[in-house]
Amino acid sequence: MANIDPPATNARNGGRAPGAGSLQGGHTPSANGGPRRDHAGSKLWLGAVALTVLMIAWLLLGLTVGRGWSAVASPKAQIGVEAASALARLFGALVLFLFPSEQSSERLRWVAGGFVVSGLGGLVFGYLPPLLSITSDLNTLIYASLVVRCVSGALFLEGLFPGTPSPFTRRTMLITLSVFAALSIMVVGGTALLPPLVHVADLEAAAVRRENLLSALTAWHFVLSSLPLALAIAAVAGAIRHYRREQNGGWLVIAMLLLAGSQLHTIFWPSVYTVVLTTADVLRFAFATVVAVGGVLELRRIATERAVLLAAEREQSQRLGELAVLKADFTAMVAHELGNPLAAIRGFADVLSTRQLGPDQQAEAIGVILSEANVLSAVLADMQAAAAVERVDFAVELQPMSLALLIADAASYARTLPGDHPLTVEAPSQVGVCADSYRIGQVLRNLLGNAAKYSPPGAPIELRATVDGARVRLEVIDHGNGIHPHDMARIFEKFGRGRDLEGRNVPGVGLGLYLSRRIIQAHGADLEVRSTAGVGSVFGFELRAVEVVHDPAARRARQPRANTR
Repeated sequence: MANIDPPATNARNGGRAPGAGSLQGGHTPSANGGPRRDHAGSKLWLGAVALTVLMIAWLLLGLTVGRGWSAVASPKAQIGVEAASALARLFGALVLFLFPSEQSSERLRWVAGGFVVSGLGGLVFGYLPPLLSITSDLNTLIYASLVVRCVSGALFLEGLFPGTPSPFTRRTMLITLSVFAALSIMVVGGTALLPPLVHVADLEAAAVRRENLLSALTAWHFVLSSLPLALAIAAVAGAIRHYRREQNGGWLVIAMLLLAGSQLHTIFWPSVYTVVLTTADVLRFAFATVVAVGGVLELRRIATERAVLLAAEREQSQRLGELAVLKADFTAMVAHELGNPLAAIRGFADVLSTRQLGPDQQAEAIGVILSEANVLSAVLADMQAAAAVERVDFAVELQPMSLALLIADAASYARTLPGDHPLTVEAPSQVGVCADSYRIGQVLRNLLGNAAKYSPPGAPIELRATVDGARVRLEVIDHGNGIHPHDMARIFEKFGRGRDLEGRNVPGVGLGLYLSRRIIQAHGADLEVRSTAGVGSVFGFELRAVEVVHDPAARRARQPRANTR
């Protein structure tokens, strides 16, 4: 048994946008499939490991070699870095809030909230005080920095670590900002009540002297500074896990890794909102840069997805328009194909009912009625067959059969066709094929009927079978009008009809070639055509050759089956 699948729907692009590498939209698989994604992921892991080793080596260098520590007093550079970092984080937050991906909208909103707190902290404590000539105590600045890093780290953690983050609403953002503002006011106004974190009065002087501040840092500093580091490490782990599940982009993994590195460096040299530029500031600036790049990549992803959706919508609109035209044409075609026979049947039935016809005229009228009834039956049979081949459970029954019997039945049918077409048959006698005898007979009848329909009266028709190794090729050749050049792409479509050389549609419902191709495809082959306008056409297909079969039941197997109606 071989099954025919239902007609495939158009699924180009699948409504999904192609990926753009490891940094862009890890939640969107690339159009090239898994290997490209795996290769990009391998490059990301190598880069992440190399970045981690570099940040730790830089830290150890600063702790062991006095001049290797990069902490310099540079007011303009520090303020510029802080302002640029804050703006980049706010830009990333804006992008993630406005254009979250469908698969990870809640997750990225929590991350965007962390960017907002981090960016606002940089502007409020790092950019505005120098601009307004406001000075603060060093411990106050360190506590303010801890508040910013802890609140933003908690938001990153909630967004990236859980398998399913809780909903992020406007109320959530307002509560977060209120807590952030309250904690900031508390540390600014109540630093005197809090334990000191560092026993250094001037970080700028310490940076100029290249001092190591380990001995000047208190236990409270190490304990409290470990909290944002732990939050950042957990966020890195969550970002990696969700990247592997294709739920966030690789840029987010790199950004969280740089943030964790800056938190680590801050433990051993306080990075606060002062005129001193430290390695932690550099790493935070790199973090903000990656966030900005990630925002650009997210915008690019959105643009790509919307372009794909727009193209799909245009194609859908075009197909709906074509479907509407097809329905209208089909309605008119069926009305025409059924109307003419019905009119003829009714007309001759009315004449017969008068009882005024002689015997010869009665016989002629009955013959016309039967002929037109056969036309109606053929139209209905084609429509029923079209419905049958489109069912999921439609199948062909493959069995060995004699090629000679198959050709003989087709030839007998061809000699009954109108138009007085001479028939030439060429076929080997001692060959068998593996096929569904009834369905292949149906194909040959369709092809022979088309050959007669599209050829002028008296034009010869050829039915040919040739053996090529383990395959048998059957061809129906006509010497008629050929196929109109504009019809070659649509003659196998459902309800597609050919035209004559003058461009006029030929009568019929346009199901014969559609059904024939579906049946041949169920046999593991395809129905092919070669045509030259004004010369003729050749329709051919192949079947698997088997040993010749001499079975009286084979002819009975070619009769129509009840389950095909």
